[in-house]
Order: sequence, then C-alpha cells, then structure tokens
Amino acid sequence: MRRSAAALAFVFLAPAARAAEPVRWSVADERRMAADAASWAPPDFKRQLARNSRRLMQGVSDAAAAETGTRDAAAHRAAAARGARALAEAIRRHTPFEDVVYQTGGIVHEFALALPPQAGTAADVSKAARFLGYPAEPFAAPETLAAAPLPATTARERYDAALTLSTRLLAWIWKAAGGDVSSVARYPASKGPYAVRE
Repeated sequence: MRRSAAALAFVFLAPAARAAEPVRWSVADERRMAADAASWAPPDFKRQLARNSRRLMQGVSDAAAAETGTRDAAAHRAAAARGARALAEAIRRHTPFEDVVYQTGGIVHEFALALPPQAGTAADVSKAARFLGYPAEPFAAPETLAAAPLPATTARERYDAALTLSTRLLAWIWKAAGGDVSSVARYPASKGPYAVRE
C-alpha cells in the first residue's frame, strides 16, 4: 500500500514536533523531589507530611496532570510563593492536614517546572540529591525565597535547586502558621550542601 505525500510528511515531521515540547521532570522525579523536600521540613511539619504522604504524592501527580505548559519559570516561582501564603493561612484556619499536604505537592510541582532538566538528562539524578541549606534570612517573604538564584547548570543542580526552594518554602509556611522552626538554624546554606541520602 502506497502512502500519500501528506502522510509521509506527517511521519517525518512528527518526531521534530515532539522534540520541540519542553523537557520536564517525570512525575516520578517530582514525587521523589516532594519526598526529599519533606525530609528536610521542620520536624512537626515533617511528621504531618509523612502521615499524609499519599496525599502529598497525589498533589504532585494532580498538579503535573493539570499542567498546561504555558507559563515561564518566573510564573512558576510566583505561583509557588502564592501557594505558600495560602497554605500558611489554611493551617492557621485549621484546614485538615490532608488538604494542606495535598496542596503542598503543587508547590513542589511549580519548582520542578521552574527548574526543568535539560534534554538528554541521565536517569535518576535524585540518587545524589543535596539540600543546599537555608539562607541567611530563612523567613524572608516567600516571593523572595522563591526567586532566589541557585546553581542550575546541570540536571543535578536543577534537581537540588528545586528541592531546596521547596524545602525553604515549607519552613516559611510552618513558621507563618505559628509552628516551631528552630531546626532551620542547624542547616545554614553557608555550611551546606547536605546529602539527602547518606
């Protein structure tokens, strides 16, 4: 059976069209990023995140599924900061923690899209993930924290940066909601980075 010229043109153009799609972390990578960020959260918040880990992972997955791919990195960072403010308020209003944790997954997703991997990234850079630590002003406005420039040349640095920015906002959320964040002082950026997996 002979193919028409139009059909052949489609066959040869289709791979190029797919290649033009933006590179993104896989949902599995984003979920690992969320688990890694949760592991560095202030202890009381970390316990809530662990207790509701399925909701955290569902929040990441649902945010990824709803993504339209039309926003730039700055818009993703701004959305993460808005989400942090909303979650701190939700905790203060005594919103059920399963709902708070679900929305936390969306914050991680925003940073994952703000700092995507490059094309051809080696599989699972998360195995050597590092938390870069808390900045000198760990409780500055969430917009300031979300916009912080971090090393992001390689895929591993991009993963670490997204993990770090997510973690920093988790600490901000917990403090803004009235939680204990004394653990933050033990992990300054000046003494980092800190291995996620020893």
